[in-house]
Amino acid sequence: MAEAPETLVVPNVYGLVRRRDAAPAVLIQKRWKPHSDPDNLGRWELPGGKWRALEPATDCLRREVEEETGISDLVVGKRIDEHELHGQVVQVSQPDLCVQMIAGGYPSMLMIFLSVGNGEPRSCGDDARDAQWMPVDEIRRLLEQDADAFTPLTYAALQEAFARRLL
Repeated sequence: MAEAPETLVVPNVYGLVRRRDAAPAVLIQKRWKPHSDPDNLGRWELPGGKWRALEPATDCLRREVEEETGISDLVVGKRIDEHELHGQVVQVSQPDLCVQMIAGGYPSMLMIFLSVGNGEPRSCGDDARDAQWMPVDEIRRLLEQDADAFTPLTYAALQEAFARRLL
């Protein structure tokens, strides 16, 4: 009997983007993928997306945040090192959170980087709606009173961010 094909985790890069020079707020948007992810349609999620082959993680984050929210003024506050050997370049980074779906849903893993952004968000892509700076107190209230308003991955990431005092 032939074995079932192996299912692999899909790596994504997401941002926990805080607003610069204003009251504490986080960049957030509503997920809008009616055909590929109807279960999470209209739920709040952090901005981010699929990681292209050979794309540095921080470049992926900047690209995805701009594509989805129009925010192009983004500073990722992590040290990124590069090493070269045998003509190959390897980048070493440390995300602030790593969130992985281990049961149900889509087999994705989010590498989440804290970053700081500026500007007025607008929903730019086809996969998200209502991009905005949501006050940290409002996020905390929603997590406690309406957890279903979030995608499971974003819910877990935000809960952990509060527990680790990243927000």
